[in-house]
Amino acid sequence: MKVQVELFTANVCARCEQAKSMLRGLVEELSDDRVELKFIDVVENLDQAVAKGVLATPALVVNGKLVYSPLPKRATVMQTLKAELGK
Repeated sequence: MKVQVELFTANVCARCEQAKSMLRGLVEELSDDRVELKFIDVVENLDQAVAKGVLATPALVVNGKLVYSPLPKRATVMQTLKAELGK
């Protein structure tokens, strides 16, 4: 089963670039082709962000469910991804 990971970001968000880098690193570290990572701009996709409950950026949605907003520490996000993958 695929794990869909969406990071909602905004151009004016100072933490968003760090969050993108962190998620790329986590996905690479997991080296699991079941993880699908997408970056979504909240301004360009406002309806989608609102529908998923995103109120602040960066926000992490896993398998369609808002998990974190804002993002916690790297280890916590990794633990969440591993749990979704069943590792």
